[in-house]
Amino acid sequence: MPKSVHPQRTQLMIPGPSEPEPEVVAALMMPVMAHYGHAWSQVYNDTLAKLQRVFKTKNEVILLPSPGQTAVEMAVSSLVKRGDEAFVCTNGFFSDMICEMLRYYGVRPRLIKAEKGKPIRAENVRAAVQSVRKGRRNNPRCLFLVHNETSTGLTNPAPEIMKVCREEGLVSVLDSISGFGGIDVKVDEWHVDFCVGYASKAIGGIFGVTPVSISADAWKLAKKIDSKQGRFLNLNVWRHYIDEWAPIGHPHPSTMPTNVIIALSKALDLIFDEGLERRYKRHEETARFIEEGLEELGLPVFPEKSFASNTVTAARTDPKLNPRLRKLLLEKYGIMISDGLGDLSGKMVRIGHMGTSATIQAVSTTLAAVGEIVRS
Repeated sequence: MPKSVHPQRTQLMIPGPSEPEPEVVAALMMPVMAHYGHAWSQVYNDTLAKLQRVFKTKNEVILLPSPGQTAVEMAVSSLVKRGDEAFVCTNGFFSDMICEMLRYYGVRPRLIKAEKGKPIRAENVRAAVQSVRKGRRNNPRCLFLVHNETSTGLTNPAPEIMKVCREEGLVSVLDSISGFGGIDVKVDEWHVDFCVGYASKAIGGIFGVTPVSISADAWKLAKKIDSKQGRFLNLNVWRHYIDEWAPIGHPHPSTMPTNVIIALSKALDLIFDEGLERRYKRHEETARFIEEGLEELGLPVFPEKSFASNTVTAARTDPKLNPRLRKLLLEKYGIMISDGLGDLSGKMVRIGHMGTSATIQAVSTTLAAVGEIVRS
């Protein structure tokens, strides 16, 4: 281990991964289970049912064995095709990434933009959609929105924007990766067609699988397009295995990281023991506490305050302080926080408070260490 690294275990105060509970880690040490058969089917389906409770949906849920951005790419691969256009709400690094994905697939992003740190407004979405669609035959069919923009610590008003999608007849894709399990998401109430969660951020599971909720309308659109843009990320391929291979306990087109899914199931049990609403309240209270503490230290919160995230706080920093602050936090106190991304690198710090780190104790320790460095 390099001498510069703190000898104690690092306290992860980053926007993911989060530190899982011991019971979740212990699930990884269980005997390896085959990814097919009756016993596995029971475990897999039980985990999906638990995830439906977090998504608050009766829609079908799948587990994609991959990073979260791969699940977003599945929506790109399956719901649009080369030559199409798609609406993308952009106000940060991860929404820009969706635009990049679309271009890779030969799809033109129709941007609905807001400044970084400012929310996407539903009225602007409606105006942009109606303006583009006026007098046209071939209209964009999908809209992509990042629910919790981790790069700026901002939560977009998803319920209002999803309402516009429904009224305008758009299939909605919601990236809720960094909010899932820490910020309420109501897939059925909001009528979200394709919603991406995550295992190892606010849920407190282990990296390796990404939960996705898929509506009947999303399945229908994928079947209609049948783009053949790849196999693994093609919803029609998943539909085949769900329908044809479920009897042998293999309702997915690939091997599954079975112990990672068992660990996710345990993390979900712990969430339900706590209670979803209590958990969301804990994340909210922790976020407001750290925001106030950082501002008292002269580190103003970056996003518009009424839209500040409950799972990650972004605060402005002096460019000279920024690298020193992050370096000393890690080396002297064993606390890891994150820099800004893209053109915000060196201009802000991002502190994750999700899952086990969404406690007053965890953020108080971080604030105390930040205060020592800022005042030194």
